[in-house]
Amino acid sequence: MNIRKSSVSAALIMALAVLALLPFTGSAFAGESYGVYQYVVRKAEGTIDEISATITEAAVNSGWTVSGTTDSGDPDKCDFRSRVLVLFNPQYADEMVGANTETGPYAALDRVNIFQDEEGTHVSVVNPNSIDRTVLMDDTRYADISEKHLQELRAMILSAVKGNPSTAQYGQFRTEGKIGKTMGIVAGGDFNKLIHQKFKLENGDMTAVSEAIARAFQEKTRTWGLKLVYRVDMPARDVCILGISGSPMDTKSFQIVGSGQDKTREGFKCPGLSHAAAYPIEIVIYKDAKGVIRVAMIDVMYRMKMYFEDAGTTAFMKNMKMPGSIEKEIEKTIKKGLEQ
Repeated sequence: MNIRKSSVSAALIMALAVLALLPFTGSAFAGESYGVYQYVVRKAEGTIDEISATITEAAVNSGWTVSGTTDSGDPDKCDFRSRVLVLFNPQYADEMVGANTETGPYAALDRVNIFQDEEGTHVSVVNPNSIDRTVLMDDTRYADISEKHLQELRAMILSAVKGNPSTAQYGQFRTEGKIGKTMGIVAGGDFNKLIHQKFKLENGDMTAVSEAIARAFQEKTRTWGLKLVYRVDMPARDVCILGISGSPMDTKSFQIVGSGQDKTREGFKCPGLSHAAAYPIEIVIYKDAKGVIRVAMIDVMYRMKMYFEDAGTTAFMKNMKMPGSIEKEIEKTIKKGLEQ
């Protein structure tokens, strides 16, 4: 289907009108409770391919770039599917990175999840109000930017997808950005203290370094099947963001989280697909104030808690080795790329 810009604009106006009729969720200030994810459309009309195509066209016509797409693996040989679209909005990304060069890149892109279950096909997004608050360490100066961006993202999707509009949130609900430690000892604290500086290059070229690492992830990694999904360059900020994902990392994660805290999904065949937008994982390459090129990523256990904490403490404790294994494989692959 070919949607002209004029028709998309009209649809956006209609979508904004629909949003005005939905329950008001409040401003993005400290103390508000936010889920990690938010539904935009329930029981959407069309196949995943059709919905993906209409969102892609609407996104491009509304100023986003579709940086990458990734289909989830097949948890428990499930008949249902999920596709994640990674969207880049230059203005919003610049605001996030401008807020904090070290942490902001981890909140710079949007992830839209189109997934199926026994009730139909749904569209949800990673909630900027929740993720930005964690990544920017409860800096409320950017709260209104997060809320505004969420509403613009929702309006764009609603302009392209027919179905039942929804503002329901899910995933772990938090009233602050800081994430506590599991059992008082595991992976918690302020976001900037959980960033792992993997490599630093005193003399190097940002483009060459980024390309070398991207090439290393062209083929799937041996254990977790990780592969490059997107590359986003922000030369004005001396930042490059690479996104990697794959199976069985994603399918194992979906099996672990299951229905999370949503009791209504407990009987579903593969309820964890609702969390597919947790991935890809970000690798951030940036130049610091001294001109040193750094290759960094967030502690994988901490990142798991950001997006899958509603799995519960027991599930995390049973799978303690998984995050470390993933992080080692990523580091090994980065090193391989830099040495070639």
